[in-house]
Amino acid sequence: MADNLNTQRMADITTFGIAATSHTPAATDLPGNVRAVVFDAAGTMSFKNPAGGSTVTGFPVLSGVPLPFIPVQITAMTGPTTCFLIT
Repeated sequence: MADNLNTQRMADITTFGIAATSHTPAATDLPGNVRAVVFDAAGTMSFKNPAGGSTVTGFPVLSGVPLPFIPVQITAMTGPTTCFLIT
């Protein structure tokens, strides 16, 4: 039987995506289909910008609050133990 919820949720403007996966910070690019990034606790993260490839450290994050942007890479985090990628 077809799962109609997937297509219905994709059209819902109140959701970011249909799946969440745990991500370990590393010097590798995030997948291209990431729609949001959420952390399990408040703290800071380090990330790489798309323009120019500069690295930003100490960027504040809040528990359960999506980032207002999608970085190219998330290289480190302090405080949170898990970073979730919403696709």
